[in-house]
Amino acid sequence: MKRIRLYIADMDARFVAGVRGAMNRVSGMEVVGSADSGRRALDDILRLKPDVLLTDIPLPELDGIALLREVRRLRRPPAVIVCTRFYSDASLHCACKYGASFFLCKPVELDSLPRLIGECDRIAGESALPDAERRDAPSGDDPAPAVRALLSELGIPARLSGSVCLIEAIRLLKQSPLLIKNLSQGLYAQIALRLDATVPRVERAIRCAVGVAYQRGGLSGRFPAKPSNRAFIEYLLRSLDGRTDNL
Repeated sequence: MKRIRLYIADMDARFVAGVRGAMNRVSGMEVVGSADSGRRALDDILRLKPDVLLTDIPLPELDGIALLREVRRLRRPPAVIVCTRFYSDASLHCACKYGASFFLCKPVELDSLPRLIGECDRIAGESALPDAERRDAPSGDDPAPAVRALLSELGIPARLSGSVCLIEAIRLLKQSPLLIKNLSQGLYAQIALRLDATVPRVERAIRCAVGVAYQRGGLSGRFPAKPSNRAFIEYLLRSLDGRTDNL
């Protein structure tokens, strides 16, 4: 069984220790190194070749976005999770542009990180397949592959945290369509339970994903303005059912 190897680039020693502790409680995962400098982190990544990089944005010598840009040039780059207190539309855009797997806003639930890291590594493996192969892969009753493909077409990176929330939203709505009538206490609450998150974080993650699609022009011709979370989720459902002409 594959062992997922994580590297951490963060100046917050308490956060790094917390992530190490969370990883140590999960079999099949290990922290192979950490650094409080972007330059040191890059040197270590070249040497250690981790599967996943968890990085903050503010780092001395080489900030998190610059580190992400350098890592992306590697022949076999690690999947990257950006985890920071310094959220902005610009930082989210840059992280997505340079291939970040997830963009998380601190504080995060440390106990939920190993699951997210495992999901990040799994999706990175799927992303290495040709698009046609991913689309044609058997998925049973799970809508996730189709949702992920549709989100990619709309300009939403398949591994953005909002993408994960949207996939769970569609899974839940396929089972219980009435959840769409009560987002906060219904749909978002159920997503939060599945992902060990909170309702505000789920709402914000989906809102960020919709913003990315709108900024990249993926919603051009589909919406006259940036849609609400509800409108976007309903659009996904119609698209997956082959009823986009009803817009």
